Amino acid sequence: MADAARPTAQILAFGPFRLLRAQRVLLEGDTPLRLGSRALDILIALVERPGEVVSKEDLFARVWPSTFVVEANLKVHVGALRKALGDGQSGARYVTNVPGRGYRFVAPVTPVHE
Repeated sequence: MADAARPTAQILAFGPFRLLRAQRVLLEGDTPLRLGSRALDILIALVERPGEVVSKEDLFARVWPSTFVVEANLKVHVGALRKALGDGQSGARYVTNVPGRGYRFVAPVTPVHE
């Protein structure tokens, strides 16, 4: 997706969720979800580039800048993110793994202008 087509709104909606980027809050309906800061950073990185493969290296650089992190840490936080989103439950899909490359946010993302 070209930079010009990337969502720039501060609120991004997908499924029953709204991500308030500036406040760093994920809402399901009107209920804030508990999500660790690293998992939230991963979510923001993915929803800013919906449909694109975001490489593991890009995620490491964004979520753990200037820190060496093993891939297992990324997998743990992606797992927590998937659990919070209910990914895979009732047919809902949000984050997919692209083996050897990274992750892709597969749900439609809608910018919300309030």
